[in-house]
Amino acid sequence: MSECKADVSRVSEQLPETLTVQEVQKILKLGRNAVYNLIHSNAFPVIRIGNLLRVPKEPFYEWLSKSHVVDC
Repeated sequence: MSECKADVSRVSEQLPETLTVQEVQKILKLGRNAVYNLIHSNAFPVIRIGNLLRVPKEPFYEWLSKSHVVDC
């Protein structure tokens, strides 16, 4: 389990402070609709800039580390 958290930390350090929908898709290995469903469920904070959506990195990774199922 600690190896998985170390991998997440290492990857998160390489990313910008906010993530795009496409980056969240790649991280979670989900389709676009699934990511938009997560965003609209208020599972984690989202920044709206006009039509653009950005996910703050730290709250996203906190949410990810607290999720019930983690498959590394």
